[in-house]
Amino acid sequence: MLFQIKEYFRYALYKIRKKQNKSYTNFAPLTITPEYTNIDKINKNVTGVIKHENKIYLTVVVDVVRNKATVKGSLRGISHLTKPFNKRHYIEIIQSDDYSFFE
Repeated sequence: MLFQIKEYFRYALYKIRKKQNKSYTNFAPLTITPEYTNIDKINKNVTGVIKHENKIYLTVVVDVVRNKATVKGSLRGISHLTKPFNKRHYIEIIQSDDYSFFE
């Protein structure tokens, strides 16, 4: 009887650990894509904006040398269009693209 209880707990722990190792990736199309308005090759700065119907909602200035991003604005007015992406996702998109401009 003790052996069966021990085996049951061992199996239960195995199942719990197995479930914790799962991860998922969601793929979704970008409905609003960033536009690059200023690429300064001397100072290595890139300015990317997120705009909709000619109104700028988010401006991201990335300094490639220092690996710093300055962010102005929010996506609050167009959040229904940018789902499932949020502000952090758009900042990461602009930061990852800026290195390709200087290679």
